[in-house]
Amino acid sequence: MSLQVKFITRLDKYSVPDTTLVIPSSSTNSQLEAILKGLLQTTVSSNDLSRISFDFLCLNKLIRSSLEEHIREKDESLLESIISIEYIEKFQGPLPEDALMHDDWVSDCKSLGDSILVASYDTKVHLWNNQGEHIISLPGHTAPVRSLAFIYSDEGEHEFISGSHDQTILIWKYDQNKNNVQSLITCKGHQGTIETLALQKLYFCSGSFDKTIKLWGLEKEKEKSSTKECRLTINAHNENVSSIGWNSPNELVSCSWDQTIKLWNMDTIQSTQTFKCGKAVLSLDISPVNGLLVCGFTDRFIRLYDTRLQEGYVLRSTYSSHSQWVSSVMWSRKSEYLFVSGSYDSLVKLWDTRSLKAPLYDLQGHDDRVLCVDWSIDQLILSGGADNSLKMFSFR
Repeated sequence: MSLQVKFITRLDKYSVPDTTLVIPSSSTNSQLEAILKGLLQTTVSSNDLSRISFDFLCLNKLIRSSLEEHIREKDESLLESIISIEYIEKFQGPLPEDALMHDDWVSDCKSLGDSILVASYDTKVHLWNNQGEHIISLPGHTAPVRSLAFIYSDEGEHEFISGSHDQTILIWKYDQNKNNVQSLITCKGHQGTIETLALQKLYFCSGSFDKTIKLWGLEKEKEKSSTKECRLTINAHNENVSSIGWNSPNELVSCSWDQTIKLWNMDTIQSTQTFKCGKAVLSLDISPVNGLLVCGFTDRFIRLYDTRLQEGYVLRSTYSSHSQWVSSVMWSRKSEYLFVSGSYDSLVKLWDTRSLKAPLYDLQGHDDRVLCVDWSIDQLILSGGADNSLKMFSFR
């Protein structure tokens, strides 16, 4: 069986004439690329062609089977029409750069500028640079550190927040040039592990195993104090709060072991929407590019939601490839399509939302459960796990 197709692209340098081609319906990605590069040979140098690989989209999804199978899954009637196939430059796989070892589990990690923060079950916060050099281990908590958030990092001055199993949050100000902690403020009030932190300019929220979310200010106190009280407490969920994130300056998203995702108006301190998921939700992240919400679950699936919809089907897509709990997810800060996930199956995966059947790449290297991932910097993907390591992958 043959199909009529047109190749289209937004890559001006690699565009081809707007003509209809007849190709085998069994064509796969590799065969489509061979056809396309044959068309490009007259306008693009062989040297340039050898350095680029293409991926192919049909009906807004990446082709991961034969062209005929891909179309039949969407709309069999289209097999009789002229089919548009868009080609894009293929993303190159992230490359392993380094493995930074710790004395205990790596439970959270964050990068900012050329600095990397690591939370560990050894009760310390560790500061590294992105060259893999250990700057300092900072004691302060009395139990495993579970969550982190960077406030500021530049020219050796660092401000950040850490949450722990000791039920406290510490606000740190560390001067790397002077090698001293200039201030350390303790936030008390939770009655359980501080599982998650989310920063919003002059304030931040914390989510805990005590089922609550608390709001804290970051403004300087009129009188110097080593402690801080929360501004307000939300009795948010019926089970542990597992992850939170800011959807906008006044809207917070939370998820929980009670199998729900909730949206909160932080002006009125009211829940505006509740999504019942049927499985415990372990992690969430909101894309700064497209506003979509990606979540990891205990049923090993990743689900994509459009929380901006007031009516209709909020669940957009479901992604399956992990074999155990999905403990952590994070969007690319620049791409509207790419995100990473980490799982108890010891794998980190790089996903494109247009590919439902399989991730783009598996990032291997962990020997035990992956507990956290970070993609705060476009060129650097981080992951930490129960093998006591922080893995660094470069992405270009």
